[in-house]
Amino acid sequence: MEDNAVEEPELSGAAEFAPALVAAHPHGNSVAVAIGPELRVFDLRAGHPVSLSDDCGGHSHSDAIRAICFSVSGALFASAGDDKLVKVWKTDSWRCIQTITSEKRVSAVVISNDDLYVSFADKFGVVWLVTLREDSAEQVSVDNKPVSILGHYCSIITSMKFSPDGRFIATADRDFKIRVSHYSQRIL
Repeated sequence: MEDNAVEEPELSGAAEFAPALVAAHPHGNSVAVAIGPELRVFDLRAGHPVSLSDDCGGHSHSDAIRAICFSVSGALFASAGDDKLVKVWKTDSWRCIQTITSEKRVSAVVISNDDLYVSFADKFGVVWLVTLREDSAEQVSVDNKPVSILGHYCSIITSMKFSPDGRFIATADRDFKIRVSHYSQRIL
């Protein structure tokens, strides 16, 4: 009897695909979708796609986007990923106001409740914090240096959230650990 087993194609290297990500504006204004390195935004009120404007001294993402989020106010949006970039966008114009460079790939991102800080986690489980600045409506701010605020010690963080009162930051990692850490703006 012959063995008619179907052979699966061999994948060269460790093929890992980024998941499709979806984030909805907190007031229902828009929805953002990230697939691979592409970020697409749809204006729900006007009923059409939005054009993104990235004047931050670089291109849009060049590798898989791993994390996206709207701020609580809905005024800001962040995208981050394997290209080691965190991009912060103003949602009224969908203009990139800041690009932050990480030393490692980024796995999670969150904007503080007061829209003054962006926090992101790298692939080694270190959580970083950066002050958001926009010098003027015409001028885009320069890259700030991230400050390390905590770590999960070599475990990839998959999700981060600020508490409603802004006093704590909760992080979850791939090793099923959840941490709630005191968040203080005095560290910057």
